[in-house]
Amino acid sequence: RLGREIASRLGVPAVEVQHHHAHAAACMAEHGVDEALALAFDGTGLGPDGTIWGAELLHLPDAATCRRLGSFVPAALPGGDAAVLEPRRQLVARWSALGLPPDAGVCTRLGVDEVAAALWARQASGGLNAPSSHAAGRLFDAAAAALGLAPDRVSYEGQTAIRFEGFAARAAAAPPRGIGCPHSGDGWFSARTDGPMLWIDWAPFFRRIHAEPPRPAEAPARALAFHEAVARAALRMADHGRERTRCAVVALTGGVFMNRILHERVGALLRAAGFRVLAHSEIPPNDGGVAFGQAVVAGLA
Repeated sequence: RLGREIASRLGVPAVEVQHHHAHAAACMAEHGVDEALALAFDGTGLGPDGTIWGAELLHLPDAATCRRLGSFVPAALPGGDAAVLEPRRQLVARWSALGLPPDAGVCTRLGVDEVAAALWARQASGGLNAPSSHAAGRLFDAAAAALGLAPDRVSYEGQTAIRFEGFAARAAAAPPRGIGCPHSGDGWFSARTDGPMLWIDWAPFFRRIHAEPPRPAEAPARALAFHEAVARAALRMADHGRERTRCAVVALTGGVFMNRILHERVGALLRAAGFRVLAHSEIPPNDGGVAFGQAVVAGLA
């Protein structure tokens, strides 16, 4: 709205560029690439369908053109932005969507009042101030809550993600001994196609963690395993993009790729599978790079 107002006042055209398109165009322009697939993983960006995007497989035959080829199955955010500040809300919504409503045991496990949890579940199921989000950042929030690694209430931007990565880094630096924890994240997601779209579904992870709550000593290893599972999902998405387009260049963009463990693992898997990987170095991968991407697309309009 602000852009339209300024454009009207100045008598110049307003070019509207979708958030993740801008992320991808910024990375492509930084590397001087004309065509690429992009994995745009972040926390929030409005999609043209009115839902919140943020785990997107995009194909850009040129920087001015963008087509969506894959994403994560969406989940509700009870309370909207409040669910980002209180990740337990997201976890309750995901479990409720799987037919696992917040009983007394779950509430005790999460340290949440039963009345509040029931309200979040009703918000999510009824779509009452509970927008739908595909975002990878929100997936990490819910996973951190499931593993007991999320703060009860976030006090600064990115706190949940930083804590989650920190626990994973502990496991990567000093693998736990003899506690029987999975490290690969095998079976933690499923994939299905619907026309040109590939959908990654994280229901298997949330079902398993609901049934098998991790002991505190296991949490770092499971955090690392979750990073591995997301990296494998990213590879599955890139493979789908290559099958559909024959393009083997992948841009990694969006704030979630500020996570060093995830960034390095996704890059390694993609290179091993024969992809050329584009990573940010001069332009920020997070929203600090969006304006540049918008300018690139507008310049080609």
